[in-house]
Amino acid sequence: MRTWVNGLVAAGLASLAMGGPAAAAGMPQLNFNDYAPQLVWLAIVFLVLYWVMSRLAVPAIASTLKGRQAKIQSDLDAAGRANDDTRTLVETYQNRLADARENARRVIREQAEADAAAAAARSHELAERLAAQVAEAERRIADQRRVVMTSFEALAEEIAQNVYNKVAGQPADAGGLNARVAAAAKGSGL
Repeated sequence: MRTWVNGLVAAGLASLAMGGPAAAAGMPQLNFNDYAPQLVWLAIVFLVLYWVMSRLAVPAIASTLKGRQAKIQSDLDAAGRANDDTRTLVETYQNRLADARENARRVIREQAEADAAAAAARSHELAERLAAQVAEAERRIADQRRVVMTSFEALAEEIAQNVYNKVAGQPADAGGLNARVAAAAKGSGL
């Protein structure tokens, strides 16, 4: 490549030396005598720009692109990790929620069983207390019945003696009359 560049530079310098000042008026780009120097300068400027681009701009752009690609890849990796972490957290949340629901069901069931047991104990206690009250009431009724029956027997004996005295005109045998009244009271279910 160096020999080609050197040849172009030499040709440009030679045409410059031979051409002198531009003789024709008009556009210098179209003057045939100015083609060689223009081509030489074109080659020189192209090579300088090529060297600047290849040594400075392209590596800077390449490093920027590599950095950007690395940043994008880093962001994608971070997003993937965050997505995995989020999925793990969601699964953990759902597991904890299911555990909490099951725990709540267990607590409710235990509380219902405890309440049922307490209600059964209270019901049993109430039933025993009511049974005791019923037994006490039945005992009092039986006592009152005995008292009433005793009173009825005494009243019946007294009435029987008065009636016998009035009907027969004489006093009755108290023992025999009382035995008959007692037999009649037992026979009638009093």
